[in-house]
Amino acid sequence: MSRGYSVAQTARLVCALRWACGRLSEMLEDWAAQTASASGHAEAVASMSELGRRLASHRETLDGLQPDSELMAPWRQAAPADPALAEALDEIAGLAGPLERLAVAEEAFVPELSDVYRQIGEHAAPHCDAALASVARALQHDLDREDSSAGVAQPGAVEAAASVLSAAGGIVESSLLRPVDWP
Repeated sequence: MSRGYSVAQTARLVCALRWACGRLSEMLEDWAAQTASASGHAEAVASMSELGRRLASHRETLDGLQPDSELMAPWRQAAPADPALAEALDEIAGLAGPLERLAVAEEAFVPELSDVYRQIGEHAAPHCDAALASVARALQHDLDREDSSAGVAQPGAVEAAASVLSAAGGIVESSLLRPVDWP
């Protein structure tokens, strides 16, 4: 069983998650708007827009978990855990094609973020991380109910995006999810 996250570890983790959810939400809303103005992929537009709104709501939920101590001030503003993630998402944001974008959102972003929430639930300790664990379970459940749009199979785009995310250390780097000083 985990010993739980310290206040500083929680602050860094929540900061990174808030940024990731916000950036992914912005990307999806931009993709939906670009797709709506360029073509007749109404289902892709609706799916990207809806997922973008859900991720924006995840960010709002996570805002409430950000420790507000003066000592945690460096982590009050949402920021990527690693600048490589910002670069990776900028690279992925340039992806063309509404079906490729939708596939990446549903088959790369959603599973990656769901796994982060799952890991938080595994590593959180009830005596100090109950709120964080509860929110992570609820947000994971929200993502796990995501229905993949039928007929959106774009394995090349998904594999490329997953590779870029992996090279950047993931949506949230593993050292934030399971700090190296833990047994």
